[in-house]
Amino acid sequence: MSENHEIIEPNFEGEEMKMPTGTVAPILLEKTSGGILNGLIITLLFIILVAILAGLYYWYTIVMSTQIIQPSSTDEAAALQNNEAVNTTVEAQTQALGVVNTSDEVTAIEADVSSTNLDNLDAELNAIDAELNAAIEAQ
Repeated sequence: MSENHEIIEPNFEGEEMKMPTGTVAPILLEKTSGGILNGLIITLLFIILVAILAGLYYWYTIVMSTQIIQPSSTDEAAALQNNEAVNTTVEAQTQALGVVNTSDEVTAIEADVSSTNLDNLDAELNAIDAELNAAIEAQ
């Protein structure tokens, strides 16, 4: 199974080297349109970048130009007093709503609904509307 392979090298002694004739080397032509296209793309990207930066600057000036209205000291004192009074009332109402029957019978549910105090709901909604309208007019 062992075969002896003998490698025979070519012998070019005594032969002169000749250059191939009749072949023309291809000349690589530069694409002129590629340079123009690259220039247009770079210009377009630059314009987009400038537009984005201008938009960010405009947005920054709008944000910085809005004035924040600081309440006066008398308004702050009144607001603190009102908030404390409202907070205690709201806490009492919330605790009252937390006391409900856990039964799923219709009579127990009706009793819970009838004990819920919704008398001040319209007055509170009107107060919220008045505050929102005042805030809109202040702007």
